[in-house]
Parts: sequence; C-alpha cells; structure tokens
Amino acid sequence: MRLKVSHSTRVAYAEPVSHAVSRLCLQPRNTLQQHVVAHHLTLYPEPDAVVRAEDRYGNAIVQYDLAVPHEQAETRSTSLIETYPAPPLPQDLSLDELHKQIQQSTGHGMLLAEDFLLRSVYVPTGIDTSALIAELGLSPPASQGVIALAQQLTHHIFTAFEYDPGYSNIATPLADVMQARRGVCQDFAHAAIAVCRDLGIPARYVSGYLETVPPPGVEKLKGADASHAWFSVYAGTAGWFDFDPTNNKRPDEQYVTTAWGRDYRDVAPIQGVVYGGGSQALQVAVDVDRAPVPGNSPGVRELFP
Repeated sequence: MRLKVSHSTRVAYAEPVSHAVSRLCLQPRNTLQQHVVAHHLTLYPEPDAVVRAEDRYGNAIVQYDLAVPHEQAETRSTSLIETYPAPPLPQDLSLDELHKQIQQSTGHGMLLAEDFLLRSVYVPTGIDTSALIAELGLSPPASQGVIALAQQLTHHIFTAFEYDPGYSNIATPLADVMQARRGVCQDFAHAAIAVCRDLGIPARYVSGYLETVPPPGVEKLKGADASHAWFSVYAGTAGWFDFDPTNNKRPDEQYVTTAWGRDYRDVAPIQGVVYGGGSQALQVAVDVDRAPVPGNSPGVRELFP
C-alpha cells in the first residue's frame, strides 16, 4: 500500500516574533514495515539556517533558526510511504529469559534498549502501575511471555480506558490519566510503557499516522486526520514489536511510523522557542490518503526549499 501524508501547522501571532528556534521531527523513517519514497518539507518564512541530523534513536531531525520578524509561520511536511504487513510474531520468550538476555549482552542494540527501561519526562518515577499489573493477572510475572503480555496489556487498556479527547492534553500528568482511566492515544501509549518498564520490559513510544476510512457513502473530510501514537516492546534478539492500545491491534499497512523515543518529548513533531509574539492561534491539519502503487518504486527523495 502507498500512503501520502500531509501535515501542516500554521501559527498566527498577535504581535511580531523577532526570533524563533525550532526542532522538527516530521519525516517518517524507514523500517521493516515501510519505505519512504519521498519527503518534502516547506517552511515559511524561509529560515536563515537549516540543519538536518539524526538523533540517538535514528530519527530524522530538522533544526532551524529564524531571525526574520514575522506574525505568521507555517510548517508543511508531505511524505509518500510504501507500507507492508506487520512481520509475524516471533516465538515468545519469558520475562525471565528477556532479563537474562539484557544482562548478558553488550551489543549496541541491547545497550540502546536499556534506555527504554528508564523513566522519562512523560513516564516519570512514581507512577503507580500496580493496579493495572494486578488486573493483568500475572502469576508469576517472570514466567509470562513478553509478546503475550504486550498483547494482553494492549487489550486491557483498550477495554479499561475511555478514549476522551476532551479530558487530557500533553500537559496532563500520566498519574491523572491512570487514575481517571481516560485520555487519548499518547496517554494510552505512555500508560502501557509505564507498565512494561515496571515489569522490566524495554518499551518505547512510537509516533506516526493512521489512515482513517470514513463510512460507506461519506466523503472524507480534508484535514480531519490526526497524528497517532502507540508503543513497542523489545523481545530480545527477535527485535521490537508494535502494539496500538487505542485500537486494540498491531499496526498494519494503514499505519505510518514517523519516529520513536522514550516518550512524546523525544519525538514531538514541532518544539522550540519564540521571542515575542504574544498570544497565538494554532491550526493543525493532517491528511492520510492512499496513493497509486507503480510497478517500480523510485529511491528516496528528500526535498527541502
């Protein structure tokens, strides 16, 4: 399947902005389940300097410095991605076996996985996961399969938590989400990550997009799609496997992965600092549409103005 993702962010300021410094994480990455055919980034006003790099997790990062006074700014990211079915699940290994692999291995992948055992800004120390873990009925936990547990956790969050866009935003503490049992995709991903890390399973936050298909006979609204988030668990030498508790499924061809990190902060689409500006009005529009699949795919094209 080919998916075209358009993600635009427009900001109007009440007063002129004299200087802006931004970090963007908008370019999808190549994975076993997707290939980036093309990516185009447009920035307005045009910045003085643009630096492209990769962070420690291999995500494509763009940083720019804008010293031109402005009252409006727009970031538009357009990507064309080929997506593939999810890989088959491996033979499961127990939590005890996973812990032994982590302790005994010194490979780069295993060492990097240890980052995802640590608490982070949006999954902080002190989050009480005991109730959720008890509800999973693990007896004893060390004998549980890592993949089976992730599937069970995905289903449990889907059934026990209520999807409520009006309840939370990125500033809502995870402890409040866990207590209220409500929130949105990023909250559910953070909750799952907290449980996994408490059980000794490396877990990472995955940002991206999900194609939404309207009911038959209903025209799809432009700009009505949204960014999405889910979580991924480390199954030792078998690698990483993704799960979406918001929809109670494994991500498939309708999903596009942008980036992954310890939590939302590592992969926020746009973050930075502006000087001046006063109050601001923000507009975000996301479209995920299917595109024709030709016989042969071109190589990756990265286009920047």
